[in-house]
Amino acid sequence: SDRPRALVSFSTTNQDQADALQRTVNAIGRIRMDAVATLGPALEDRSLHAPANVALLPSAPHDAVMREVSLVVTHGGHGTVSRALLHGLPLLVMPMGRDQGDIAARVEVSGAGLTLAPTAAEPEIGAAIGRLIEEPHFRAAARRLGDIITADVSETRLVSELEHIVRTPSS
Repeated sequence: SDRPRALVSFSTTNQDQADALQRTVNAIGRIRMDAVATLGPALEDRSLHAPANVALLPSAPHDAVMREVSLVVTHGGHGTVSRALLHGLPLLVMPMGRDQGDIAARVEVSGAGLTLAPTAAEPEIGAAIGRLIEEPHFRAAARRLGDIITADVSETRLVSELEHIVRTPSS
């Protein structure tokens, strides 16, 4: 399809995300795009309704899906945000607790995405997703951060320093 695509992935643990996920897929249902929403074990017993342009899956390999999407909607978990940035994908972060608010703030300040409360209304969610699709500076910032993360992970200085500490006799 030539339409934009999104990965919607909230926590695999229960953070009362069912309503936020339902509002998000409802919002995507009104946009000319497609999406995959992963439910995780926390929502396996919940009944959610998906519009025709959203596939609800119990789980999916994020790296594979992220190679095929234009953006990621997430609760702001470290793993999902890091993977999205490594793929150069802008993010809509809807933090639900833990360190997710801090991660969301960093995503927004860096220009790699937007933040909404998990209680955001469908029109707000749709408008934010529309901006992430239409405004190229979000993708450019996400790609820059992804490049920085890649370079940092590739850097062996930390490992070398730790090995040096272990080899150095204590005084």
